Amino acid sequence: MDDLARYLSILFDSSVLAVPVFLGVAWAGSGAFLPALGWAALALLFADGVPLTYLTLGRRFGWVSGFEMPRREERVPFIAVNLTGNMVGYMLLRALGAPDELAALLLVYVGMGVTMLTISTFWKISLHAGGVGGFGAALTWFFGPIWACSFLAVLLVGWARVYRRRHTWLQVAAGGLVGALVTTAVLAVALR
Repeated sequence: MDDLARYLSILFDSSVLAVPVFLGVAWAGSGAFLPALGWAALALLFADGVPLTYLTLGRRFGWVSGFEMPRREERVPFIAVNLTGNMVGYMLLRALGAPDELAALLLVYVGMGVTMLTISTFWKISLHAGGVGGFGAALTWFFGPIWACSFLAVLLVGWARVYRRRHTWLQVAAGGLVGALVTTAVLAVALR
């Protein structure tokens, strides 16, 4: 069970989920695979590259105790760095004429960053569940109601996070709900 919980935590990390979601949204927005691949790679440089670089350097130099950031106080600087990278990525995508849908996804990351940064200053909300809830909302928004079934993944990642004693069910539920609400609100404003 320990291995299953660990693998589910990795599989449902937003840096992993972002790859197919960003590529799918870029492809739907651009209509051609090769341009979509380039746009998705650029967006992922900011959505995944910045936070993974921060975590890697943080582990090496000791300001992060682990990739899952088990201590709440480690999350605030991580989210702040991530938020900055996402904002720069969003502005670059807009300036270069990327598909609106893909730029809106990076804007969702900005909205999630502000929200999770605010909450993480006083409470340890589940970032994993927030990412899964957010991607569930994005998939449903972009590809239709059938994708609402992806919200079931919040239960899987929630079980894994609770089983590994990283979060409580309340922190997981709040993360999934906040992720879905912020994503829906940002997409509604950005793509009206």
